[in-house]
Amino acid sequence: MRNQRMSFSLGTGNADSAARKAANVYNDFLTLGVEAALAKHRPQKATESITTVGQWIDAARSVSTVNTATFALYAAALRKIAGDIIRVKRNRKRFGPKGGGAKAYRQAIDAAPLTLLSPEPIQKWRLGYVKRAKTPAEQRSRMTSCNSTLRQARSLFGKKITRFVPLAEPPPFQHVEFFPRQSAKYFSRIDAKALLTQARDELAENDPPAFLVVLIALAAGLRKGEIDTLCWHQIDFERGVIRVEHTDTATLKSADSRGEVPIDASVVELLRGFRARATGAFVIEGRDGVAGPRIWGRNYRAQNVFDRVTAWLREHGVTAKKPLHELRKELGALITAEHGIYAASRVLRHADLSTTTAHYTDLKTRPTIPVGEWLEPQNVVPMNRQRKACALDHA
Repeated sequence: MRNQRMSFSLGTGNADSAARKAANVYNDFLTLGVEAALAKHRPQKATESITTVGQWIDAARSVSTVNTATFALYAAALRKIAGDIIRVKRNRKRFGPKGGGAKAYRQAIDAAPLTLLSPEPIQKWRLGYVKRAKTPAEQRSRMTSCNSTLRQARSLFGKKITRFVPLAEPPPFQHVEFFPRQSAKYFSRIDAKALLTQARDELAENDPPAFLVVLIALAAGLRKGEIDTLCWHQIDFERGVIRVEHTDTATLKSADSRGEVPIDASVVELLRGFRARATGAFVIEGRDGVAGPRIWGRNYRAQNVFDRVTAWLREHGVTAKKPLHELRKELGALITAEHGIYAASRVLRHADLSTTTAHYTDLKTRPTIPVGEWLEPQNVVPMNRQRKACALDHA
């Protein structure tokens, strides 16, 4: 068939029945021809009405098993790529739902034909996305974000979707290329002790919810969503652990995210003090005890608190794109240095050890050789003399 490989679901687990059906398919290809056999055994009626990006997103949403927040990320990635390909005009108003900017932006992309997601336009998009970088560091960052966007968008055309919503071959993103994986090693630029001390001095009394966010992120390495929905009953003060689990108000990133995170006795006592003054079930409260969700994007019940924490962290030298998540990374580095890579993997609740080793180096001691001590004192040229000599030479 023109060097193309195709598969057909036989719809049975019985070997004899499957063999008979396979024989019928084969005979139809020989007697009816390719087009007629395909029309008979793999009709594409479902795709006749799915011709645009928006229609596909709606169809995929109806059969997807991922949680709402994850699906929203996938859809946003697909719209990002499609919108760039057709050059939809973008401005900051599209982030304002009250003005209808986001709705208009999505409608323009959703009306685009699915056929635009062919290999050539996608290849031009990925190359153009990285070429816009102005520095080597930005280029590296764009390669990573480009790969992530492509993987998320491609998830909407995976087998878990297309088994229920048929799609003409080949599906979009099937032959997409990715940039080489960039190093994800974490290099600490934070003085964790000084940062937490500053948080205590500046936030503990003036903004207790913000202080608790910093404390929990740095002491337990919880993710933003896990902090957002953390309830007091999930903290076992006697055993000194935080139970990260599904609750009536929270879902987890993955099954591996479930677990018990140990916290230090001093942190337990700090949390015990805040618990005594708490007025609700959630650990993180707004100033008035009411959460501040957003009505577009991912919703965080304590978004108002996270906004204040982000601003505070940036003011205190945490320059990462996601300052709060940087505290989780910092805890991983501290645990790796003190207790090893496996302990860090368990505390951070990574799916497997390879995820942890991709970010941290298991070094419990500094692997240095004191070569400077090999030099005899009389052979060392003081820097001040060298600078004077250079000054005389120039004179």
